[in-house]
Amino acid sequence: MSSLTGSGRRRIVPEKIAHYCVGLPLILKGIDKAEHFNEHPWLVIFLFVAGAFIILGAAFEHRIERWIPNFSKLFHVAEGLALVAIGVALLEKSSRIPYFFMFAGVAYLAIGIFEFVAKDKAKERLAPRFAALMGAVFLLFAAVAFVLNTLGTRNGWAYFTTGIIAVVGVLLLILRRKFFRR
Repeated sequence: MSSLTGSGRRRIVPEKIAHYCVGLPLILKGIDKAEHFNEHPWLVIFLFVAGAFIILGAAFEHRIERWIPNFSKLFHVAEGLALVAIGVALLEKSSRIPYFFMFAGVAYLAIGIFEFVAKDKAKERLAPRFAALMGAVFLLFAAVAFVLNTLGTRNGWAYFTTGIIAVVGVLLLILRRKFFRR
């Protein structure tokens, strides 16, 4: 998979699961929106295409890497852009889910850009700092989401999701050096 998360076999499975956990909700949201296909045909098509791209890209990344050497970097950037675009498209309702899509999209976009910009030697040195920065951003996002949810709907699922994002942020901060050991 990507060089940011290391080349170890044990790191591939969690990364694939993360991609599947992004692609599957997009397809499910497409199925949900398909009831109103006449009102939002492009959104429904985009949700299905983006979800399928993410799932198929994760499933066949190593095979595609043979033909497109920088596919994992491009994949993170494309996945991030798709999630941001979907978050923006879903803003028409007052739901909280578009913000989570946009946040995840920005995180994937940051990973892809980091991999494109940083050279191999610099990646080894900067990866723990990048993980710390991402951890701090996750914690900040979790705090803002917690406050907004407390002031607004007090939705239990939003609290649960915010808690998961906060835990990921703490883990990135605490284990940042361990994540990037080769």
